[in-house]
Amino acid sequence: MSFLSGLRGMIGGRPQLSEKWNLPDTVQSVESLLKPDSGTQVIYKHSYNCAVCIFSKIKVEEVMEKHGEKAYFHFVDVVQNRDVSRKIATETGVGHESPQVIVLKNGSVYWHASHSAIGKDQLEEAILDV
Repeated sequence: MSFLSGLRGMIGGRPQLSEKWNLPDTVQSVESLLKPDSGTQVIYKHSYNCAVCIFSKIKVEEVMEKHGEKAYFHFVDVVQNRDVSRKIATETGVGHESPQVIVLKNGSVYWHASHSAIGKDQLEEAILDV
């Protein structure tokens, strides 16, 4: 998604999400991400009310396009799915912020970042570091 598409999404409603995103919408779906044999999971918390989220979402989607076969990517709308966002914070011990990226490896937090600390290179490294 381009920068202008992101702005259009903020002004005129929500932009379409890539079909590559998984959309956990229940607290039970969060529990499956935390299983010891769950592999590499990337959870991205987003708020459509936040301008910073436009830029971080673009970075995460670039990594998803490049390394989508190495991890499962999950998009959480923190306004629509507050209970899911809270469950993630409670279960991982990573306090809620948005935008936020949490990389889980076999159910454990491996790396996380929020706001301007969300970097494409750092996210790639966290996914590829085995």
